[in-house]
Amino acid sequence: MDRRLLLAGLAAAPLARPALAQERFPVRPLRLVVPFAPGGPTDVFGRRFADRFARVLGQTVVVENRAGAGGMVGAQEVARARPDGTTLLFHASSSAVTSPLAYRRPLYHPLRDFAQIAIVGIVPFVLAVGPQTGARSMAELIARLRERPGALSFGSSGVGTSNHLASALFLARAGNLQAEHIPYRGSGPAIQDLVAGTVAFMVDTFSTLAGLYQDRRVGILAALHERRLTAAPEIPTAAEQGLRDAESGTFNALAAPAGTPAEVIATLHEAIRRTMAEEAFRRELETLSIEPVADSDPAHMTRFIQAEMDKWRPIIQATGVSIE
Repeated sequence: MDRRLLLAGLAAAPLARPALAQERFPVRPLRLVVPFAPGGPTDVFGRRFADRFARVLGQTVVVENRAGAGGMVGAQEVARARPDGTTLLFHASSSAVTSPLAYRRPLYHPLRDFAQIAIVGIVPFVLAVGPQTGARSMAELIARLRERPGALSFGSSGVGTSNHLASALFLARAGNLQAEHIPYRGSGPAIQDLVAGTVAFMVDTFSTLAGLYQDRRVGILAALHERRLTAAPEIPTAAEQGLRDAESGTFNALAAPAGTPAEVIATLHEAIRRTMAEEAFRRELETLSIEPVADSDPAHMTRFIQAEMDKWRPIIQATGVSIE
């Protein structure tokens, strides 16, 4: 071999390694798995988030819907993915907390099987009544429930769903009151029966009920949140009306497979922080009754998930929910 060619090759070799080392994450498109069907609130938020997140990262972010088992099918897919930061999960409260607690054979552990990144949004619940109920305040509804134990009913989008459990929490905090649970296949049919008077009350997000509330076809007695809603500041909180520790709602968060390198998580977290700090995006989310969160990080999300598990585990046990 020509000695000059050999020396040239040896001189070039060390330069190639630093060039590769300088490649910064992400160097290829990311998958953002939404563990619910298209068109739902988590999907809507996830897609709007993905558009802005991609611009901040400078990389394509592809949203994929993987519905099933209360969000666990899609979440399990992410938990099993290669931990390189290119497959992420757009969690909701059910996939992150309540489904793993409510199912007899959960597909993963909410903390051990994921690298938590950040909470990005909180969606508070409200307590709503149909016109036939006649209750104009939360105190009046509680009085009716106390006067007729088990006679009134409440609707939900299904057994073990977030609004079912939130209703159970309300009843427990109001004095372990009794009401019949009527589960439906989704919030839509439950709300129809709320308007018709078939069920007395239900808990759901304000955005889901906003149109009916504005048309006075349903009443909203309380925001089940620590403060009044930006979208409807005239609605008092439950705590303002004397009911403590009844706060409930859904949330959305970003997670990666456990074992994802710390430097990759740090890059993703910074991109999420920048995305959620964009003022125009925050205002857009508020119109959807989503409270944007820009100051969450992996440690905060871990504490948040643990606190939610501790909160909902006894409620799930008390209701007897156990899903195959």
